[in-house]
Amino acid sequence: MLASMSLRSVALCMLLASYVLNAIASPLDPSATDELVHTPGGMLLKSNVHTVPEGGKVVHSATEVRLLDADGAVLHVAPLKGAKPRFNLPNDPAIKPSLTSRNLQAATIAAIAQAPSVSGFQSNWALPPLPQVNSGQLLMYFAALAPPTVDALIQPTLQYGVSAAGGGPFWSLASWFITEDQAFVTNLTQLSPGSLTLDSFVVNEDEFLGSPGVHAWFTGFSSFPAAGLNVQTAEDFNVAIVALEITNAITLGNLPNTPTDIDEIFILETNGDSFSPIPWSLSNDTADGITINRLPRPFNGDETLFFQY
Repeated sequence: MLASMSLRSVALCMLLASYVLNAIASPLDPSATDELVHTPGGMLLKSNVHTVPEGGKVVHSATEVRLLDADGAVLHVAPLKGAKPRFNLPNDPAIKPSLTSRNLQAATIAAIAQAPSVSGFQSNWALPPLPQVNSGQLLMYFAALAPPTVDALIQPTLQYGVSAAGGGPFWSLASWFITEDQAFVTNLTQLSPGSLTLDSFVVNEDEFLGSPGVHAWFTGFSSFPAAGLNVQTAEDFNVAIVALEITNAITLGNLPNTPTDIDEIFILETNGDSFSPIPWSLSNDTADGITINRLPRPFNGDETLFFQY
């Protein structure tokens, strides 16, 4: 049992290191002339980023990904190569989950954990204060689900700055689905600064689908319906990732000046049990003094992580 747990921990550490390294690099054709844009999964070609209409759905299979409108009409189809997942699991056991060679131009700070199964992944985010300095930086926070291969991501995202979804020097919300070189995103919702708690969720809705071997998911933020996104997948998504991705920052003044809390983190398994304690593996940008930290588990079973700058 101990050997099994040890091997699982090593695999998760390697997976986390792989995610952090590959979240910034994207499988792009360097000869392409299409404009590159920012997503919470790294840089992608602008033509490969698709806005999901209200009531639309993303359908992800082993061979292709489709975008459907509210009536089920196909708006976009892209084949999946499959041979090279977007986030690769490295074979080098020397790769460590804590990285020390980052810089604020491109940094990822993350926690990752794999559950036996996931029926729901929820967390509460305290809206951070606006950064004191705006110099064109992009900050993207998310609590995402991925399959064990981490070749796709369901990401309800809080952002500051401009991404492929739009934005500006303010906080905004959108939900993303990213796989290989394709991204799908809801319309952006701008937030007013102030005291606000954001309830982020990814929930499984297989009971409404009635199709064995296929999984249905709904993600977004409570009270912000425009950020809701329906996704259908062939893979089971059971890897939880809580992360901050930083792009084009110069100093710590480009970040919030107080820690960012993510509390009431809760993973519900498909059998109705709470997956607790969550065995997080953490990756910190120690070179820049940015870390993700775990508070001691409270009595109610919910967990708290926080980003320290």
